[in-house]
Amino acid sequence: MSVATRMLPALVVASVVSAVGTSAQAQQKQFTRECALKETAVITMIEEHGAAGDISADRLGEAGLTMLRARSACYAGRQDEALALYTRILDLGPVASLRRR
Repeated sequence: MSVATRMLPALVVASVVSAVGTSAQAQQKQFTRECALKETAVITMIEEHGAAGDISADRLGEAGLTMLRARSACYAGRQDEALALYTRILDLGPVASLRRR
């Protein structure tokens, strides 16, 4: 596994933490239950694909950026847009298989 692939989950987490702080400060709208459920599914799927190494780092990075856009849309009150973005990420599909370490 390449260094970039091993670092990807940490980079996604760092981006998420940064975006959460920025979003929370910029907008005080409520994150809906529907957005929270999709967000949880997306984060889990991205982490599992990162561990399995079955999707390129570029695709995982794009999924992470799309997740941030979805989160921002949800905080801005654009739930339909957010849910569509989350669904687009989930369309990457299930993890092929987790590699044993």
